[in-house]
Amino acid sequence: MKRDLRKQAFIEKSENSFQKEVDIFSEEAIRSSFEEEKRSSEMRFDELVSPQAIQSVYQSTQEFQSKENLQVSMTKQSTELPKIPLDFCFKYSHPWDSGSLQACSRRMDNGEDLTVSFVYEEDLLIGYAIAAMKNGECVIEIIDVDCYSRRVAGLAYILQISGQSFQIGVGHLVVYALLQELPRPIHVDSTHSNARYIFKSLGFVHDDLLGNPCILKIG
Repeated sequence: MKRDLRKQAFIEKSENSFQKEVDIFSEEAIRSSFEEEKRSSEMRFDELVSPQAIQSVYQSTQEFQSKENLQVSMTKQSTELPKIPLDFCFKYSHPWDSGSLQACSRRMDNGEDLTVSFVYEEDLLIGYAIAAMKNGECVIEIIDVDCYSRRVAGLAYILQISGQSFQIGVGHLVVYALLQELPRPIHVDSTHSNARYIFKSLGFVHDDLLGNPCILKIG
């Protein structure tokens, strides 16, 4: 399985990095941290300010799906929600019947208007996103990718824009799938830079009316 190969490579890389002792409070480590923040995908994409860049990301997301032979599906029905594979590692859902994806079943059965997108590799769930209609507006609540199927684990498509490299991953694909189905406007409260990069690269912008840099929307 492709995921097993990524998992093994990721574990070996992590073990090698742990062997190196690093003082996280050293001047070198602090400077490296600031430089890494400046090089973040979110900040670099913000600096592009280019509609063509967003179009390139949309096209590359489709090419990524085709190249990696990933399957995408959507549902609004609790009976169509998949089980989490036992050895898979999601942040918000777990194989022992707890977490956000499992809660969707109860919420749907209670009448909530939810839409869930899924990405499968070799018939195994590796990513999902949950959106809900709240007070007449659509909100993406969660995007979640198996930790051995993320960009950092090697499942990514490299895109060149203005001489810079950007990665497209499973997170892009689950959001892209929702954008094809959901009514606009769509909002998201994204507190992590890696996730904001995904949303911004797909056309989301800051909601100036709210004054919160984590809240993004697409109209």
